Amino acid sequence: MTTLFHRRIVPVLLLAQVAYVALLEFAFTFLVPDTAEIDHTDPDTSGTVLYAVLVAAAVLVMAGGAALLGSARVSGRTPRTVRAGWLALLGLGEMAAVVMFLRVVVTGASGPDTLIGVLAGVACCAVALSCLTEATTGLRGTPA
Repeated sequence: MTTLFHRRIVPVLLLAQVAYVALLEFAFTFLVPDTAEIDHTDPDTSGTVLYAVLVAAAVLVMAGGAALLGSARVSGRTPRTVRAGWLALLGLGEMAAVVMFLRVVVTGASGPDTLIGVLAGVACCAVALSCLTEATTGLRGTPA
């Protein structure tokens, strides 16, 4: 059961997170009305570039984690320390996401966002647990 969870379910959850981030980025980029002229604000280019780099890095880490967990071929070709470090980084990032989702759930008004936050928090906890378990297994040198 654990192998099924680590090898099949968690990579699908990670790919769903990548799709979620891509969908949100698309929506925030193309579906938001341009009010800069009304607000007399110009977009900050350095902040935009930094944001784009951070989103791209997060997507890369999630997609790489999905490949490491879901493919025995990719996992076998990756050095043990790189694999463990990558999964540990992903696990810590997922824990940060859990904190952010739970903060929204606790401080926000009850409604659809509450349900989405709880479900996303549970999914992030599952991914973080799996990643950290696989990272520690990889550091011990036992086969995954």
